[in-house]
Amino acid sequence: MTQPSNSNTEGFSAEYHAALLPGLIHKLNNIITVLSGHAGLLLLEPHLKGDTLQAVQQISRAAQLLSRCIDEAAIISRVGPLSLESIALSELFESLASPPALSTTKQFGEEVRVMADRRKLKAIFEEILRNASEANAKSAVVTVGTDAGSVEIRFRDDGHGIKPAVKSRVFDPFFTTRKQEDKFGLGLFRAKGDLARMKGKIFVESDGKTYTDILVRLPAG
Repeated sequence: MTQPSNSNTEGFSAEYHAALLPGLIHKLNNIITVLSGHAGLLLLEPHLKGDTLQAVQQISRAAQLLSRCIDEAAIISRVGPLSLESIALSELFESLASPPALSTTKQFGEEVRVMADRRKLKAIFEEILRNASEANAKSAVVTVGTDAGSVEIRFRDDGHGIKPAVKSRVFDPFFTTRKQEDKFGLGLFRAKGDLARMKGKIFVESDGKTYTDILVRLPAG
């Protein structure tokens, strides 16, 4: 299975980037305050009409959306400690909130265990199933394999797949093909980062038409 390409910032630690974010977020929030404030004042003008009014409204909406994106980034930057434990996958899957329109079938035994943070792993699996449902998948099959002290959990859905141009960017922060303004494209980016902290990995494969495979690799528990 093809692995995601390495970032050109791979030599920098997560702590390095986390240290940069608070200052960047503070500066961006200052800019947003200026944009929102001036846009708000302009919208109070009774003579503002036509294309000018529409442009100011777009600036105001863009500033609000940017503010929400920054809030999401700030949440991700606050990296808390992990609580690693041996987790039975069958038990974890019983607790998942699967989308109602998606039929999820697990094909593995009761004894398979991984070493992970239970809360974060549950959120990652639910994000994968949610993505499948939003790709118009009707079913997802989960299989498990073990190899040299690691466990591989494969999610295969029957949705419309991921096009090659999109597949190369699915782990990029703030990249999304969703049209809703409350979707920020941070789900798989967050999943990749959390799995890395658990000494795990995530890979994506798809034919771009009829299926998507998400493979999660974790240490055996």
